[in-house]
Amino acid sequence: MVKWKKSTWSVDAGSNQVMSQPIVCQVTDDDGDGDIDTDDTPDIILVSYGSGSYSTGGVLRAMSGLDGTEIFNITGAGIQGTGGAACGDIDGDGIVEIIALTPSSAVAFEHTGAIKWTSGSISGHIHGTSDVASITDMDGDGDVEIIAGRAIIDSGGNVVGKGSYGFGGVNGNNVGSCSFAVDIDGDGVQEVVVGNALYRKDGSAVWYNGQSDGYPAVADFDGDGDAEIAVSGNGQMRLQDTDGTVLWTKSIPGASSSYYGGPPTVADYDGDGLPEIGVASGSQYSVFDPDGTILWQRTTDDSSSGNTGSAVFDFEGDGVAEAVYADQTRLWVFSGVDGSVKLESTEHSNGTWLEYPTIADVDGDGHAEIVVANTAQYGSYSGIHVFGDADDSWRPGRKIWNQHAYSITNINDDGTIPAVADRNWLSYNNFRSGDMTAGDGTSAPDLTLAMGDICEIDCDENRILLWLHAGNQGAVDLTVPATIEVYARTGAIDTLLTTITMPPSMLVGWYGESRQIELAAADVNSIDSLVFVISSDDLECEERNNDLIWPGPFCE
Repeated sequence: MVKWKKSTWSVDAGSNQVMSQPIVCQVTDDDGDGDIDTDDTPDIILVSYGSGSYSTGGVLRAMSGLDGTEIFNITGAGIQGTGGAACGDIDGDGIVEIIALTPSSAVAFEHTGAIKWTSGSISGHIHGTSDVASITDMDGDGDVEIIAGRAIIDSGGNVVGKGSYGFGGVNGNNVGSCSFAVDIDGDGVQEVVVGNALYRKDGSAVWYNGQSDGYPAVADFDGDGDAEIAVSGNGQMRLQDTDGTVLWTKSIPGASSSYYGGPPTVADYDGDGLPEIGVASGSQYSVFDPDGTILWQRTTDDSSSGNTGSAVFDFEGDGVAEAVYADQTRLWVFSGVDGSVKLESTEHSNGTWLEYPTIADVDGDGHAEIVVANTAQYGSYSGIHVFGDADDSWRPGRKIWNQHAYSITNINDDGTIPAVADRNWLSYNNFRSGDMTAGDGTSAPDLTLAMGDICEIDCDENRILLWLHAGNQGAVDLTVPATIEVYARTGAIDTLLTTITMPPSMLVGWYGESRQIELAAADVNSIDSLVFVISSDDLECEERNNDLIWPGPFCE
């Protein structure tokens, strides 16, 4: 369901189109204790634009994750209208700053929105539109660096390095760059990762492999403890070893243009203990196994750019990740196992570039939400939508998702930057994923119930005939019988009406079993609601979604 949405602002109201990824961090002292920390409500920060302001007319906006209450709106900074923001504590004061890019520089903003500095020129080292920065500490000295394309900027805005090869993007159609830095080779010093090279802090190349540039992601795909680099774009997906050697190259399904193929997402999609790569194109969302074979693909619609990103999150705690992807007209959540549709919302539209949905606990309620950017180019929506689960069964999420190249270990919960960041592939082994548990190949069934229809109510005979749908949303089949207990709830008292035994095997499927149930009650007129509880002797990954309440009254 949509928890809240925002499409108008009090400042520069015409700038209400969002074609960049919203980020989440804390910039306000909501509890009034004198500091800004994880006890405060998370805030959402984004860049919006209006008519004709793609390049330099971006408005930096911050709002409460609770309800969209405006915190600040910064105009006139010359930032890219379709570029993204990143947040992190760059000066060691314990409060995050915000980085956004102009076509030729980086701009740092205080948590209040005030401009802190504008960097020297990085023209020619970023794309110039739709670029996103990342924040890190490359050499572990406690002084933070900002990575923008193939440029490296220190915490004071000085450009300290410029690479000579790729910038972490593809050529054509203003599709931006999204480079980042991690310690690829395990020497204790981070390298800037682009599609075809690694750079040191001074911009010199560790290696250049002569391939085309592209959007990078890193993970350990072969279980050897070292990271490989997944690169997408130019209609292809490839996997490169630590030294740049190309391990395989595959065509991306639905990539009908030479620049199609969005930034890759890495996670254990199917619960087998190995990471897979998710990538969007003009007409397909596809997941590649570590050897380059296609695990599954689903039809989508992104003919306008063909290079949007995606995110993943294990919403149900079943050991497999759902893919969260927004195309031109729909928000999709796909099962990581087979790509079956778990959510399809038409309450979305966007012209699309590098943006992707952000997954975080934005309102502090203990459950993850999905934040989705909108423009009215392919529909009527603008601004952002925040989606949540109507049953509050989604797993908890972090209160921070600070940049496009998010990898969990790149940022501490309080927004500070680790001096020596844990290498994600040694713990979580994912990228652009919100899962705080590593995929280990251990998966389980997940029983759940959904309402069907009431076929008949005979109040004189105290009889109800209804349909109930039971399903297994987990990663593996249930191999023992399940039972459904049905209770009549009157006031605070539950009375067992019947127990139903389901087949001894319930396959993975979205409400794959439907059952007609005839209930006899002592007095149907007095029942406030019916309560259904499904269970089995098998271990489940999530038991909070085993109950279903069917509200009455049934006789009036």
